[in-house]
Amino acid sequence: MWLYELRNELVLLIVNDYIYVDTALIQQHLTPQDIEVVVPCHFAMEARKNSIEELLQAMWAESIQRMAAPTMVHKSTSALYNRQLSSEEAVVPLKSESVIVPEEYIRATIIQAHERYRQYFVRDYTSNCIRRRTYFAKNVEPAPEPLRIAAASLIQRVYRRFMEIKRQRVQEHKRDILLGIVPDPWREGQLDLKEETKKLYSLRCRINERTRQKYMEELDKESTRLIMLKRDLQIDDITDHIREWFKEWLYGYGFLPDYPYDAEGGTIMVIRGQYPTVAEKIEADEKLAAATKGKTKEMLKAEKKQAKLDAIEKARAQKETEKKLAEQEHKLKSNPLSDPGYKMMQSHHMEDLHQVLQRYNGCWSVYDSFQPELDGEVVYGYIRFIMSEDVMNQLHVECRQYVDELMRLELKLLVEAHKLQYKTMGQKYPTMKPRKKPPPIRVPKPLKVDGDMIDGFKYLFDLGVISKPSGKIDDIIGDSNYAAYEYNVADPNSSFPPPGYGDVRRRLVLSCVFGSGIEPGASRYRAVLLLGPPRNGKSFLVDCVAGEMNAVKIDISPEMVSSVVEQPGKTVEDVFLAARVFQPCVVYMRDIERVFLNPVPPEQVYLKASTVKAALAKCVKGIAAEDKIIFIATCTTPFGFPAAPMVSLFDEMILVPRTDYNSLQLFLYHKLQSIRSVERDFCVQSLAKTLQGYGFGVIIEMFNQVMCAERIVRLNITPLSPVEFIDAMASFESLSLEDYQLYEEFFISNSSLKKPRADLMDINMRRADVYDKLRKKAEKEKEK
Repeated sequence: MWLYELRNELVLLIVNDYIYVDTALIQQHLTPQDIEVVVPCHFAMEARKNSIEELLQAMWAESIQRMAAPTMVHKSTSALYNRQLSSEEAVVPLKSESVIVPEEYIRATIIQAHERYRQYFVRDYTSNCIRRRTYFAKNVEPAPEPLRIAAASLIQRVYRRFMEIKRQRVQEHKRDILLGIVPDPWREGQLDLKEETKKLYSLRCRINERTRQKYMEELDKESTRLIMLKRDLQIDDITDHIREWFKEWLYGYGFLPDYPYDAEGGTIMVIRGQYPTVAEKIEADEKLAAATKGKTKEMLKAEKKQAKLDAIEKARAQKETEKKLAEQEHKLKSNPLSDPGYKMMQSHHMEDLHQVLQRYNGCWSVYDSFQPELDGEVVYGYIRFIMSEDVMNQLHVECRQYVDELMRLELKLLVEAHKLQYKTMGQKYPTMKPRKKPPPIRVPKPLKVDGDMIDGFKYLFDLGVISKPSGKIDDIIGDSNYAAYEYNVADPNSSFPPPGYGDVRRRLVLSCVFGSGIEPGASRYRAVLLLGPPRNGKSFLVDCVAGEMNAVKIDISPEMVSSVVEQPGKTVEDVFLAARVFQPCVVYMRDIERVFLNPVPPEQVYLKASTVKAALAKCVKGIAAEDKIIFIATCTTPFGFPAAPMVSLFDEMILVPRTDYNSLQLFLYHKLQSIRSVERDFCVQSLAKTLQGYGFGVIIEMFNQVMCAERIVRLNITPLSPVEFIDAMASFESLSLEDYQLYEEFFISNSSLKKPRADLMDINMRRADVYDKLRKKAEKEKEK
């Protein structure tokens, strides 16, 4: 938790969402990859319960069956499926409009055709050679022996040199991989640390499950034994303790105490020392009597009202003081000679962490060593006498709750007897103000999953909006912006350059993966907006986040929901309810600006996107902190309409950067080197330099267009040339720096760091003037 506090502190220090620590890395001989936050493997393996996963898979299978048999489609609110159940289409079976053929099947078919032709060509060439030697080459004179030996020697010499050069290049490539100069696109035969970690974790889970079963069996036996032997004794001891407590108050204070409420824990408060003692009660009464002596009710009300006004005035004065201190600090920072530096804020979790560690040491220090006769009680993964203590603790709590109910009735009878005693003596029983009743403990209403709810989700599966991406964060290939550190620390002319794809990858881990609620203590984000130009990989980033979480992805884009169903708002509510059932879940919307457009362009009227605006805002704000749900939307054209309602819906906005040279170089290297027929020293640097500004979606389409199945088959004959990609660029357009600057301006103007950045720019301008005066002063001193 304190690591997240430190990150937030650094964001305020450098006034940048992306933190660069190049100097620290150089001092520690590390790379940015060494300090990346890694998502533990057990997050994905423990994503949801096995029962929920089986239910999810069963509903997908049923949806496929319903789509295969349209006459059995589930009744839903969708106009599309109501149309399928019409009388016309019930008689005539639906025809498939298109058949999607996998790319792997197409490539396999082409490779098979080329291989069959190669085998046919070899057989045909061999038969022609045999026919020529048989019928036409009988009178051909063989070459002289010296000529044949010389030809063989030449062939051997050339081939040996060729193999020597080939082996040398292979060795140089392996050397570069070991040195980390180039990444290794193939990991076959190498140890995959993540896969091995998952195997070890699966083995550990099986061992823990067996240990848990053994523990539960022993726990049931111990609970039964202690209940039979100790329950009655516990009830008697608790009853005697409470009666002694009554006597202590009656003889020491003169009156019986108010019984603690259930919300406070009952008489456990007395054991913990949380209930006021007799001496504390007498002292409180004396202070109250001294404060109200000689004052009427009107005077007490006036004092209470004046205290409220004084508190308001004090808060206002505190704000004015803080404002003056901020202005004074701003003025001091504007001068580099009087800069007080950054004042670290106090951590809210460090003290709690120290207390937890101290309690942990105090509780477990007595079990650091065991007697030899107790070693056998630890072999199953638990300590028997600690388990007995836990059972006795739980038994004590249950017995005390039972006794509290009885003793409350007994206390009422004692109070009535005490009142009767006062009445017998001719005195009036004094009226005492009862203790303030604590607010009831809000228990979150459990989500009841029944058959009716599951039936209501069927049409969502039929719509095809629920999927389970398999991508991972590691699939995002990109490099960090190494020049950003120098720009950020430049005093006084610091600036905020755009991040690289590697920086965005790290940001997605913190803001989306951990921010979805799968790790307690991390900053919680209910909604995140991915802003960027079209076809720049935003949807792919969402798939990678969902795959890393092993989450279900539900697409509520207008073309998937509002343009199809009759009640879009109700469907959005059902989507978020299904997200709670199948969590962890990523609710996704493409181009969310279409929901907030006003007026709506004519070409987008059919989408009915604005009909989900109210329901979407309500559902996003209603995501509970304990739910593992996050809403991620993309935005492509945030211009031309008031963006404040859209931006206010999100907790954080991430700007997807324009493609840079480093990221493109890594991407092209991995994509091309994963094809074995491509030369190992194929130059991707010039190609990466040329493709800057093209979105990753465009580049992938361009790559698939050039590296089609036929081209891959012909790589052994015709080597790949960068010119082939240059020719394919003619049908695509790149994003210029001027166009991307619009996205940067929109991001900065709607960022939470807008005011701190403006203050920093003002400080930099003032510091620049001071530096100019100091420089001129130094030049005059040199002239003298």
